[in-house]
Order: sequence, then C-alpha cells, then structure tokens
Amino acid sequence: MNDLVVESCAVLSSFFATILAKKMERLQDTISRKRTKRRFWVREWIQRRNMLGASNLKSNTNMRQAISAKTKLEVTLRYLATGDSFKSLEFLFRVPKNTISKFIPETCEAIYNELAEFIQVPATSDEWKNIEYGFRTRWNFPGCVGALDGKHVVIRAPPGSGSDYFNYKNSYGIVLMALVDSDYCFLYVDVGAKGRGSDGGIFQNSSLYNALETNSLAIPNNFVILADDAFPLKKYIMKPYVRRNLTPPERIYNYRLSRARRVVENAFGILASKFRLFEKPISLKLETLDKVVLACCAIHNRLLKKQTLGM
Repeated sequence: MNDLVVESCAVLSSFFATILAKKMERLQDTISRKRTKRRFWVREWIQRRNMLGASNLKSNTNMRQAISAKTKLEVTLRYLATGDSFKSLEFLFRVPKNTISKFIPETCEAIYNELAEFIQVPATSDEWKNIEYGFRTRWNFPGCVGALDGKHVVIRAPPGSGSDYFNYKNSYGIVLMALVDSDYCFLYVDVGAKGRGSDGGIFQNSSLYNALETNSLAIPNNFVILADDAFPLKKYIMKPYVRRNLTPPERIYNYRLSRARRVVENAFGILASKFRLFEKPISLKLETLDKVVLACCAIHNRLLKKQTLGM
C-alpha cells in the first residue's frame, strides 16, 4: 500500500512539473516578444501612401516617408472645401489623423500669411474712392465705401465655456466680423469673438472701430459704411429706419440701403458655398479655428480678384 502511495505521488509530481515547465516556457516567449524591436516605424497600410493614397509623395528621410508640403496643402484644401472628418481624410490620403490635426493649423496659417495682401483696408483716399465708385455704379448707393456685418460660425461647445459661445440662434459659435466692398471681397475681418456678444458690441471692441473713431483710415469726408440695426448710428455708419409708418422717401432710402448692404450677406454666402466646412458645427480648438477662418477668407478674396483681374 505504501508503495502505491509513493508511486502516485511521484507521478503527480512529474505531471505538475511538466505543466510548470510549459508555463515558464510560454512566459519566456511572451517576455521575449515584448522586448523585440519594432520592425516598422509606421503601419503597413500607411507605408503604401505613395502608391494608393490620394497624393504622391517623395521620401526625404532615411527613416520613413515624410509628408510633403504638397500633400499638406492638398489635405488642408480638401478639409476646407468639404468639411470631411480627419478619419475620412486619413483613409483618403493615407495620412494618420493625429498628424492631420497637427499640420492643418500650420498650413492654414501659412496660407493666410501668403495671401494676406488680398485682405487689406484701403490705405489711401483714392482707394476708398474706387470702392465708392463700385457701390455707386453697381448698387446705386453713392458715398458708400463698405458693408459691415457679422457671421456666426457654428462650433462644438468648447470645454468649460459655459454659455459664453451660445448665441441667439440656439447654437454655439464664434463671430466673423467683416467689412466688404462692392465685389464681395473682404476689406477687413475680425475673427474669434464669443457668440453671445452682439454685432454692435463686437464691432466696438474691434480695431476697425478704433480706426474709424480716430479718423485714421483716410476715408474722404461724407463717405459712409452701411450696416443693419444691430450697429450704432454714427457719422460714418448709416443704418435703416426701423419705424413702421415710413414716408415714401424713407422707404426708398431703406430699399437702397438694403440693396447695397446685402453684398456682405452675399459674401458670407459665397464663402460658405465654397468652403462646406461652415455647413456643420466645427470641432476644432478655438485658436485653430481662427486660423482656419482667416485662411478661408484669404482664399475667397484671392479667387474673386483672380476672376476680376483675369489672373
């Protein structure tokens, strides 16, 4: 009997020793796999970017294919024109979405810096007179040198912002304040004001207001800017009558003013039709969003002036 017990114990010991050895072997394999160096710097499907992506690239490093300036521009313009998600752009161009989120602000800033000359407030009296000539001959409103208004750019609510960006349209947004000439081009843009603010209040906190108040823009005497009822009445700002019972001359004035002032509304409409990014809430950081909006305005002016000048 004792011999049987001893033999059973020996068999069990051998069995458990075998199991333990196998477990130790698997553990060693796992540890060795974790210590194995990575074979690739990027995923295999991303490495095929220059063969299957929407853009061709050149490799300019010994470690991996770098993203060229051409591809960054293509991705950025595609984002502005369509409003596609970064995930969609990732599959289309085979560029990681986290990389896209980093270079889009840089590219937009570069676009604006390159095209900033196309958004300039006139510096001389003759330039203001040229703008007045456009309003007088095209929109039948003499003495006008610009139409002023604000556009709400819809965004996702910034974290911890409370109701600062919540506007009267029951959405979250920032305000694009713009002065537009008779050809729908932006003369002045101010981006980033919180959506809860009124157009008049945002205007009074802008650099344009300070320049107009100090008469530092070389605007000839008796030339005015057209605005709606949200803006203050000034010597240099004309707004419509808001009474119900208007005399015939007042009705004609309101009609002429509205007809000339609508160019700023049309400019915002053209901007939104070219850049479908504005058709839905934008999920970007506020500092990035400012660069994106400025880049869109600069491209808008560049395209319009190219058509006008036949460039």
